[in-house]
Amino acid sequence: MKNLILTTAIIAAPFAIAAPALASDGVYVSGGINATSQSSFSSRDTGSNQPNTGAAGGASGTVIDKDTAIGFFGGIGYKKHIASDLFVSVEAFYSDESAETTTINNVKINEVSLNSTYGADLRFGANITDRVALYGLIGATAHDFDSALSYTFAPPTDFVSDEVWGLTYGGGVEIALSDRVSTFGEFRIANDLDFDTPVDRGGIATLEELDYATVRTGLRFSF
Repeated sequence: MKNLILTTAIIAAPFAIAAPALASDGVYVSGGINATSQSSFSSRDTGSNQPNTGAAGGASGTVIDKDTAIGFFGGIGYKKHIASDLFVSVEAFYSDESAETTTINNVKINEVSLNSTYGADLRFGANITDRVALYGLIGATAHDFDSALSYTFAPPTDFVSDEVWGLTYGGGVEIALSDRVSTFGEFRIANDLDFDTPVDRGGIATLEELDYATVRTGLRFSF
């Protein structure tokens, strides 16, 4: 039994020594793919065109549409341990996006196309093992999009290109593949992003709101 244990230890030693560990402090770059779900809310208020209400303005209501699309992102960041197994990092990123949603509220149509997102994240994490870390994140994200407004009986009449910043929060897991390369998966949420659209031809105001949920995966390369 002793010989078996000793032989096993000798065989396993090189693998233990060569086992990858999470990168230490310093600059890193990241890249990969993300799946972003865009939910658009359109609330049309017939009371906004007083004294014309009811049939003159169409029915009030709220409609919701949702779409998920794949995008590609890249980022650069800096990681710093604040204790032996605790770390913080800050990262700036840019992501190409393509989610599209269409809401139809009575006769009002709004087509929203997400073009890109960019911003900065602050991550707080803990090394669970030498190879695995869990982290939470909070940050600010700009969502760049186009909005085409029209009616069911006419082509688009108004176009809005806007950029709305929102609070992003989420978390993820990181796994070392080598001493400098790791893979990760994370989720990201940004809710209640309002934007203005022109009052429609009936004098009715429409409240537009966007929610985002993103699943992101990729690689981090440390220098």
